[in-house]
Amino acid sequence: MGKPNPCILCNTLEFRPVHRKDQWQYLCCRNCQLVSIHPRPTVQMLMEYYRDYLPDRPADISKWEAMIQPVVANSADMIVSRSRTGGKKMLDVGCGYGFLLNEMQSRGWDVKGLEVSKTGRDYTRSKWNFQVYSHPLETLELPENTFDVVTLLYVIEHVFDPLKLLLKINRILKPGGLVLLRWPHTTPVVRILGPLSSKLDLYHTPYHLYDFSPKTIERILFKTGFESVETLIGGHTLPSDRLNRWSSRIFGHLAQLLFSLLGGKVLLPGVSKTTTALKP
Repeated sequence: MGKPNPCILCNTLEFRPVHRKDQWQYLCCRNCQLVSIHPRPTVQMLMEYYRDYLPDRPADISKWEAMIQPVVANSADMIVSRSRTGGKKMLDVGCGYGFLLNEMQSRGWDVKGLEVSKTGRDYTRSKWNFQVYSHPLETLELPENTFDVVTLLYVIEHVFDPLKLLLKINRILKPGGLVLLRWPHTTPVVRILGPLSSKLDLYHTPYHLYDFSPKTIERILFKTGFESVETLIGGHTLPSDRLNRWSSRIFGHLAQLLFSLLGGKVLLPGVSKTTTALKP
């Protein structure tokens, strides 16, 4: 298996294992607590995985839309309330089927998407007629200071090099531009469940290359030149199967309640979160 790479946040080589599936391990950095996969899939492997990542059956797409809609609505509200540039040009990285793009266009925004999955890209183009880039953002030659907002819903945990991606986002944002990230917070649940977590595979091995916490997501944003980092709950998904739907609803509402009652000082571990930050 070989030695793990240094931690991308603090460059140390001290890790402890938190999860294993087949040849893959998830390792927690003993210094900064960032969780990452080992060994890391190659970029070519990732592109092959994601080529067929999204389902193409209409019924499955409808379920996906119902699942993600509460998060889309919350994200759209945050974009409108937190955008500071006065402009309305947005890029959604990993736009999937284009649901956030459609929501923001309905609010008067000029939107573009990026999606490496052909299924999602084709759907977004044919259904909504949006421009969608097909290659990873890091490889695109986009002008500096172009967008007012860049969004990544459930993307940052899948990225081979999050630092490189966020540096590119910082470059293409206008001064004062907003980045919004939605990300899972899986490791606390894995620790609670213990051996059972290996059967559930909550990291969706090997799709999740990293698992962030509020502290590590803040650290990586500061490291890539952002400021005014703020993490909150930002809604919850509604999966189609009953058990996961009720679990998401209960813990999502509980997380939001605790966050509101305690003045935004408590972020319930284990539930997905939304983080916003500004380019200086």
